[in-house]
Amino acid sequence: MNARYNELLNYLPAHLKIILEKTAERVGDDLLEIRVRCGLPLIIVTSNGCFAVMEDGSVSPAVGGAYVVNENDLRQIFHAICENSVYAYTDDIKQGFITVKGGHRVGFSGRTVTDGSRIENFREISSMNIRIAREVIGAANYIIDKVVHPAGIVSTLIVSPPMQGKTTVLRDLARQISDKGFKTALVDDRGELAALFRGVPQNDIGVQTDVIENAPKGQAALMMLRTMSPQLIVTDEISTKEDAQALLQCFGTGVSVIASAHGSSAREIMCRENLKPLLGGVGFKQIIVLNKEGFGLNTKVLGNVTVLEQ
Repeated sequence: MNARYNELLNYLPAHLKIILEKTAERVGDDLLEIRVRCGLPLIIVTSNGCFAVMEDGSVSPAVGGAYVVNENDLRQIFHAICENSVYAYTDDIKQGFITVKGGHRVGFSGRTVTDGSRIENFREISSMNIRIAREVIGAANYIIDKVVHPAGIVSTLIVSPPMQGKTTVLRDLARQISDKGFKTALVDDRGELAALFRGVPQNDIGVQTDVIENAPKGQAALMMLRTMSPQLIVTDEISTKEDAQALLQCFGTGVSVIASAHGSSAREIMCRENLKPLLGGVGFKQIIVLNKEGFGLNTKVLGNVTVLEQ
């Protein structure tokens, strides 16, 4: 069994751990998510779709006979991932997720406690999405030569729909570039890239990489720029105007930036008002569009931006 997956199972109640150990033997490293919803069947997500988990650990596209999650299951998992100190994880809970040892991310939904327009806590947890960390050393091999040239690092935006490998490729790019001797600042607002656990990255992010985690992306990027003198800033999922403004300041200092964004095509990305200022000029010089296959790149130019699509 994958060692990280085994670590994750230790956060589950004993009876669920036994069931999912058997599931892991059947599914192997293809497991992407575990969906835990109160009063509903236990579901796993693989690259082949969603499956209900039976009480004997087998899986089926039909939900009949599946293990039904109860309120006590959710409560036990929640307290385990908070290490029995919910107060210590208040800031993480406000964001709707906690990253646990091994880099796995546990997201929550349910009944919230709000203060005006802000979520302050969860009064009740009704479901959890446990996303399995998947570190793939070498995932960026087929694009590294497009990003690192003899003259330096080409500022690049990595684009794909959800669950197509953006984060995995982005992490491996950071590792490879860092190991080539470039000082790299990793802005990891969701804890999925480095997956710090008590200050130690759970993923291989390279020997020249400094990490700031669980901080607002824009503020964190500017802080790293001021304090760590990076040659490269790497961050995941650029989406807001604030993110874009912070990265523009980074570009203005001559620092290279590699980031990612949700999207199905370069043209879609180039139509987004928040991202337009980052494309061309002092911003991103190229967009790389990913798909599941992860090989083969066709080059074209849109405006001032080179686009590499599979």
